[in-house]
Amino acid sequence: MAQEVLKQAADWLEAGEPVALATIVRIFGSSTQPLGARMAMTTNNRFVGAVSGGCVETDVYETGLTVIRRGAALMLHYQQVEDPLVEIGLNCEGKIDVLVEPLTPETLLLLTAPEPLHRVNVTLCTPENPSAPDAVHAQVFQTGSASPELPEPIIRDALAALRGDKPVTMSYADGRVALFEPVLPPPTLLIFGADQAAVPLVRFARMLGFRTIVTDGRPAFATRAKHPDADLVLAAWPQEVVQRVGVDERTYVVSLNHEPRFEDAMLQALSGHRVAYIGAIGKRVRHLERVERAAAAGFDLAQFPPIHTPIGLDIGGKSPEEIALSIIAEIVAIKNGRPGGMLVSSVAEPAVWHKA
Repeated sequence: MAQEVLKQAADWLEAGEPVALATIVRIFGSSTQPLGARMAMTTNNRFVGAVSGGCVETDVYETGLTVIRRGAALMLHYQQVEDPLVEIGLNCEGKIDVLVEPLTPETLLLLTAPEPLHRVNVTLCTPENPSAPDAVHAQVFQTGSASPELPEPIIRDALAALRGDKPVTMSYADGRVALFEPVLPPPTLLIFGADQAAVPLVRFARMLGFRTIVTDGRPAFATRAKHPDADLVLAAWPQEVVQRVGVDERTYVVSLNHEPRFEDAMLQALSGHRVAYIGAIGKRVRHLERVERAAAAGFDLAQFPPIHTPIGLDIGGKSPEEIALSIIAEIVAIKNGRPGGMLVSSVAEPAVWHKA
């Protein structure tokens, strides 16, 4: 959604229309939109994106028009209100700080530049000065350099955000707040076993921004005709697959093969590589059999993250689509560091903030 917002903003700028950009730069507690969520707006009641669940967008839009007229940024603070019919605020139990600024071609280029990857886009501002939040945009690169130059503590925190692979906010003693947004290649979903469930699994994964690879040692299964939506389809054994595509700590591996010979070859190929996740289809007894085979062969399974067997969340899925949904839901939960249970039974966690 963020890229769609910026693409529309780019179209408006190219057409010579003024644009304001709203960004969530800080969240206290819960929020319906994530950190870094954006809303772009121009004249004649046109806007894209959102910074809430619809609670404050009208107010943000009106502020955007003000920002366009005055040519300077403003900061908005929203929190939960008792009666949203008469007050402007949030329905959820949280607070958000929203930076609204005139969008320039230079800022747009910084936010959307395809290269270099492995960088962090930094938005610095002063939320406690809402009429003049002093917004500054910068980039921090994997080498530790920054453009424009930034203080060392900010660079250090930006590199930590890059390693963490998700947007974060940090607060500093001078009152400034930095929103760090890592720019990385998409995570990879690597599927061994081009079975029926692979087709909807690829579609779900692509919707969520994954690079998708479907592989199978059986050429009749691994065909472009069977898997038209995958980024790459390989008819090859796992050793060749891993050598050709590479794997890293942002690779999520799914085994849809039931046969031990395929799974054992997959694990041997992955040996010595770091991956984010491994899941394998099958009953619980399959994991016990896997452990026995590994012990007999002197193969160390402890080098991998825990192998999820059965794979997926327990939603009672039977069809290929339902099975794929349960698998991708588990992967998203792992990626976000969540247990994957029902929200109705979860307990809200307190917000944790850090100051440099």
